[in-house]
Amino acid sequence: MDIPFASLGKRFLHSFGQVMLQENAITGLLFVLGIGLNSPTMLLGGILATVSALVIAKLCRYNLTAVQSGLYGFNAALVGIAVFYFLPVSPISLTFAILGGALSALLMQFMITKLTCTPALTTPFILTTWLMLVLIDYAGLSTIVHSSFSDVNSVTLVDYFLAILRGVGQVMLQDYWFSGVIFLCALAFNSIQIAVWAVFGSAAGLLLAFVFSFSVEQSLMGIYGFNSCLVAVAVAGRYPKKYWLIMLATLISVLLTRAFELFSLPTLTAPFVLTTWLMISLVKIKHNSIETSSEESGYL
Repeated sequence: MDIPFASLGKRFLHSFGQVMLQENAITGLLFVLGIGLNSPTMLLGGILATVSALVIAKLCRYNLTAVQSGLYGFNAALVGIAVFYFLPVSPISLTFAILGGALSALLMQFMITKLTCTPALTTPFILTTWLMLVLIDYAGLSTIVHSSFSDVNSVTLVDYFLAILRGVGQVMLQDYWFSGVIFLCALAFNSIQIAVWAVFGSAAGLLLAFVFSFSVEQSLMGIYGFNSCLVAVAVAGRYPKKYWLIMLATLISVLLTRAFELFSLPTLTAPFVLTTWLMISLVKIKHNSIETSSEESGYL
C-alpha cells in the first residue's frame, strides 16, 4: 500500500543523510534530530532549503534515482542551515534559505551532467553560501555572534573529548557536543565502521591543530575537526583499505582549513572538497602508472 508523502519523506531524509554521504532515512532522521536539539532555527532553514531543492528537482524532472537518494537535497540542507547560522530569522533570511536551496539544486545538476569526471560533493553548498555571504556583506545585514570556548587556560581531558564530538557536529555547523553524539549514532546506524572513521577524522584534526599550534579556542570548538571528519568518512567510504590515503587526507584537510583562515576566506567544507578531489586524483595517477608499467613490461 502506498503511503501518502512517503516518497517525499524518504527523499527529504535521504537529503540530510547524504550530508555525511549516507543514503539512509533513519540516519537522516537522527541528523535532523541532532540539528533541532541545538538550533530549531537552523533546522527550519535546512527544511525550507531542502524542500525548495526537491521542488526544483521535481519541476525540472531531474534523474529520479538521484533525487530519491538525496543527491539534490543535501547541499540545500547545508545552505539552509548556514543561512540561520549567519542570520537571525527574518523575511530576508527565509528568502535566502528558499532561493539558496533552489540554486544549490541547479548547481548540483550542472555538476552531475557537465562535470562528470569530478564528484560534486558539497561544492554547490560552498558556492551558494559564498554568494550569500557576499550579498549579506554588501547589504550590511547583521550576523549572529556564536559561542566560543572562553577559558583555554584550564583545559581538561573532558574538554578534548567534547572537542572531538564538536568536530563531528560542526559538519552541519552545530557547536553542541551532544549533537555530535547524535550524529555519530546516526552514522553507526548505517555503518559502525564509518562512525569510527568519523571519530578518527575529528580526533586527528584536533591533534594536528595542537601539533601545529593553531588556535586552541578554535580547536576546542571543533573548527579543525569537521573537515577532517568529512574527509575521513568520504575517503574511507571510497577506498576502505587505503589507510595511508585516509591519514594523508586528514592532514591535508587540516592544513587547508588553516590556509583558508590565513586568507580570510570562509572555510565551510571547501577543505573537504579539495582534499577529496586530490585523493581521487592521486589514486587515479597511481593506477594509471601501474597500468603503464604493466604494459611496458609486457613488451619486454
